[in-house]
Amino acid sequence: METTREVKPDPRYVEETSNYLNSIRKNQAALRHFFNIMPKGGDVHNHLTGSAYAETYFELAAKKGMYVNLETGRLYTQKPIEVETIRLSKDMDDLHNHRMALIDKWSIRNFQPYKYPLGPDEYFFGTFGLLAALTSDVNNLAHLMNELKVRAYKERVQYLEVMASSPSVGQYCLLSEDDYKKYDKDLKEYVKENNISELISTLQTILDKFSDEKNEEATKCVNDYLDSIYTLDELSRNGQFSDVLCRYQGYASRGGEPIKVFAQLYVVHKACIKDERKLLVGCNIVAAENGEKSMLYYRSHMEMFALLAEKFKSVPTSLHAGELTMGLVRPEHLKYHITQAVDIGKAHRIGHGVDISFESWDVLLDGCSIDILGVMRDKAIPVEINLTSNEFILGVKDSAHPITFFHKNGIPIIISTDDPGILRTSLTEQFTLAVLRYGFSYEEIKQFVYNSIKYSNQPERKTSAQQYFDREDLIEKLDRDFVFFENRFHKSDFTPIDAECTGSNN
Repeated sequence: METTREVKPDPRYVEETSNYLNSIRKNQAALRHFFNIMPKGGDVHNHLTGSAYAETYFELAAKKGMYVNLETGRLYTQKPIEVETIRLSKDMDDLHNHRMALIDKWSIRNFQPYKYPLGPDEYFFGTFGLLAALTSDVNNLAHLMNELKVRAYKERVQYLEVMASSPSVGQYCLLSEDDYKKYDKDLKEYVKENNISELISTLQTILDKFSDEKNEEATKCVNDYLDSIYTLDELSRNGQFSDVLCRYQGYASRGGEPIKVFAQLYVVHKACIKDERKLLVGCNIVAAENGEKSMLYYRSHMEMFALLAEKFKSVPTSLHAGELTMGLVRPEHLKYHITQAVDIGKAHRIGHGVDISFESWDVLLDGCSIDILGVMRDKAIPVEINLTSNEFILGVKDSAHPITFFHKNGIPIIISTDDPGILRTSLTEQFTLAVLRYGFSYEEIKQFVYNSIKYSNQPERKTSAQQYFDREDLIEKLDRDFVFFENRFHKSDFTPIDAECTGSNN
């Protein structure tokens, strides 16, 4: 990924490329071919354990001789006593049928809602638990990470920002047993009473205890977590795909108890600072946003991010917010998640943002009126758009999806995959759907690609002699890649396609 002198696009070639895309905008096969070879910048919203395909999980589980319950699809490292399982092997009887059945359980392939007692969202989020016995091992995670790098290389993706793992923080979450029990009780009482001032005060007290230099457990957790990220990166390195730059986001699961969430977020922030964002470049919060604890403690989580943003000012956050829609929760709960993530949690990017149309006008937050679209536009807070994910999990697609609403209101758009393995998709397919469904021009698509680098968590400038690449380096490479791409249309046999011959697929 060596840098060279500045390159400038030829306006004639840019126009030819734009005209070609315009001619194929209703032809899905032609769009897939176009985006397959187009440079895509970065994929900055993807979960490691959801990004690998089910076939890879099966191959790895069979290689390791893991056990599986065929009815549920849950993997086990050791044969359980009270659960009926079979041992996976490439030599097992009825290999093909077992493999096909498990691929269906570990992804959305052939999902039939009338056969599943809960909704698509529950099916999707439940998949991660089925695979936990495999994904708890860093060597297995490295195998999955290598798959991401191979796919990125073949898809012309130069930068990956991966949500890889969350820290382990112990039974009492970096506190003494007495402190944990006291603050756990206090926090839950303040949430029940909606006593925000006491909630914040208690969170500050907990943060002070996390940060105490004498807190050896906290120091160890930070070091152990950072070591795990470096181990994952080292084990997944492959010189053949060294042109793909990989960086990691740490996260907490919002389905945990409040102090555990806070402890995990603290460890990630502290580890980012210690690492100087050379490898660990940001923090997130994950899991179903409509879960019981996710909803109950949502404001608390945003206050945690607010305190951490003040203490660790250089750590970027990309928050899952607004991954909700009508019918998933009560209407009143669609009105504040993005607003609180931006205004309280100080999010640098928003992941999903699907419920924006329910909270996009002036919203009262603690007595103050906030125009969330205006704030996101003025502060250039981008939204990470995951079209296939939103379609399956939320049932939101076509004009119900807010991608054009965001775009026309001046909010930077980033196209990303979310969980391409479980969702059976790719970044190529996400760009294809963006044009097929919403008619974006080549100039707009190109801007979305550059946004994935411009708003990435990769430092804008080198922070130390060891920081080999910064955003400027990535932009320079993207410039060169686009010049090469656009030249292909000038020198090749690509010609505009008669739109009347393509049929309509809107």
